[in-house]
Order: sequence, then structure tokens, then C-alpha cells
Amino acid sequence: MPRVPELFPKTVYCIDTSSLINLKPFRRDVFPTIWSKVDSHGQARGTYCYRLRLIVLFGIHPRVNPWNSAKGLESMIKNGGLIAPLEVYGEIEIGKDKIYDWCKNNKEMFKDVDECQIQELQEIKKRYDKKYWENEINKPKWADPWVIALSICEEATIVADEKDTQNRIPAISSMFGLKCLELIDFFKEIGIKY
Repeated sequence: MPRVPELFPKTVYCIDTSSLINLKPFRRDVFPTIWSKVDSHGQARGTYCYRLRLIVLFGIHPRVNPWNSAKGLESMIKNGGLIAPLEVYGEIEIGKDKIYDWCKNNKEMFKDVDECQIQELQEIKKRYDKKYWENEINKPKWADPWVIALSICEEATIVADEKDTQNRIPAISSMFGLKCLELIDFFKEIGIKY
């Protein structure tokens, strides 16, 4: 069952493993607006020269941090605007890398399976090629159908860096009328500039 309509609805994004993994190339030293932390006074850590470089080279004011600002990823997680099924955490956990550490520190974004998702999964299963479904569902970790199910239940936009081909998230999600963005388009939509 989809979430109860809100007076002032917010956009919710459901992120797939592929997009979380694709955060890795956005190195902290190259893309500070995505990764840098803001201290308790709301000012970026670093020297005056570092701040000046951000403004001159990237047009970025150091006090604007997408990970902690109103439009930042961590803020979005705390406000329920960025979610993922628990199965995505399971896929990320295999890597035991920096993305896994970040996910571990932001576990509240990962939603457990509920009745709505289980019901939607039955409809999602019908949209996959039968052989493909049987092959993938028997793997230890496969989050794709759960990303779609959670997105249906939460009326969320999907963030997945996959090709729009048969049996992939963009193709299956379009059958349910769900919007699906790649990571870079997600950044644009929420106002992250790097």
C-alpha cells in the first residue's frame, strides 16, 4: 500500500546499489562539495586558500555542502528523502569499502521488507523474463526487484546507474510508471553541483 498522501509532499528517492557504488569515483579531494564535512558552525573545514579555490575553480561556496545541507544526501536520509531496501545494504556489505562504511553510518536509509513490498514483488516478478528471474532470485544477494517494490510503495523516484534494457531496473520500473534517474541526473535534480 502506498504511503499516505501528505499536505506538503516531499520527493523521495530510492537508490540502487549501482548508484551507491558509482559514488566511489567522486573522490573527496576532487569533489569536495559532495564529500566534505561541515563542522558544527556550518563552515567548511580547511584553510582560506582551500575555500578560495572552491569558489574560483568550481563556483562553490564552502558553506554549501550537499551532504549536510538541506539538499545534502545525509540530510535527505535523516528527513526520509533518500531510502533503499535492506537488500541494497546486503549487496554493498560484500565490498567492505568506503561506500560500505558510509552506508553503515547511514543505516536509517535502509528499509526492511514490509507487506506492501511483498505484494508488489509478485507483480514485479511477472515483468521479468522467467529464466532471468529464476537465475537472479537464487543468488545470495539481488536487490533490483526490492528497489522497484520499495519505490512503488513509497512513490519514490529510483536512482540507478543501469542501462535501460530488458530485465534491468529502468526497463522494469517504467512498466510501473516510475521515474528512474542515473546518479548524475539525481545530482542535478537535487541541486548538487561539483
